[in-house]
Amino acid sequence: MAADSDITRTRQSARQSLVELEDLSRRQRECGDQQLRSTLAGINRRKSAQTWRLLEWLRRQETGAGAGAEAPPLTGGSDPASADDGNGEAAPAPEAEPGPSQTGALTRPATTAEGVAVMERRDVTPDLIIFRVPRPQDFQFVAGQSVKVGLGGITRSYSIVSAPHEPFLEFFVELVPGGRMSEKMRQMRAGDPVTLGTPKGGLRFDESYPHQLMVATVTGINPFVSMLRDYLHRGKSGHHFHLLHGASYQREYGYREELEALAAAHPDLLTYVPTVSRPEEAANQGWTGATGRVDTLVEEYLSRHNLTSGNTLIYACGHSGMLAAVGQYVAPLEFQLKTESYD
Repeated sequence: MAADSDITRTRQSARQSLVELEDLSRRQRECGDQQLRSTLAGINRRKSAQTWRLLEWLRRQETGAGAGAEAPPLTGGSDPASADDGNGEAAPAPEAEPGPSQTGALTRPATTAEGVAVMERRDVTPDLIIFRVPRPQDFQFVAGQSVKVGLGGITRSYSIVSAPHEPFLEFFVELVPGGRMSEKMRQMRAGDPVTLGTPKGGLRFDESYPHQLMVATVTGINPFVSMLRDYLHRGKSGHHFHLLHGASYQREYGYREELEALAAAHPDLLTYVPTVSRPEEAANQGWTGATGRVDTLVEEYLSRHNLTSGNTLIYACGHSGMLAAVGQYVAPLEFQLKTESYD
């Protein structure tokens, strides 16, 4: 095992790297210049790989699998991932290619009993949380997919908010009073272990339609944030995303700032319309945006933006009542509709 001081310093470095990655991803999303955005994407990929190596080294130390890895990844090296990261700092070099005895430690799936440790947890409201765990190298998924998360012997399926290129898995979860998993998550803190299943299903981006209308209630925004982050990261163009996001209260938007900044930086890419269904209540005082249930906005929005079944794919994610209402309206108009229920 490495010295405690090495583990502490490496943990601090990993946390700082994650902060820098988040800032880099934000700058990439907000950048209006295609060439600069592509450059930032390359830097992001290198820093993601470097950060993963730090997190993997920590995991091996903390699970007792660190034999033969007594020091954290060093700086230097000649591969692309160890080049200057764009900020004038040398990135950590990759570890030596694993031999047969090391391969298991490096590629152990997240579904093992040890799982992965929660990196951070943020309370949006008393019943809404955002948390992150490091993404194991062997955990591959497509933007919009979901995965079963295990905590204290209980598992539930959650859509992934983060994009496939990011070195962490991010989740925005509603805590249901009295729910077994929800009560476990109320007590969950950074450092607690969770297990991850195999990513499945979900809502996947279909590029055959130039317009993508996405309708969500609160945490139903998750797969759409993942798709948008992934779309920007891959430098795609030629599509416009129309995102209608409903909530009872303005405090329930976990990604409003990110999405509003993205829409402002890329008006040709995203139109974001948050709406509150209880505008008269004190908790929504000062709200100046759209009002009403999100499904009631669909008809007028389609008409105003000339969205037709020939040029638009509709997604709906959230509670079943909203899905049913959207489906009832768009079905006679022959729109293709993809749905995912969170009930």
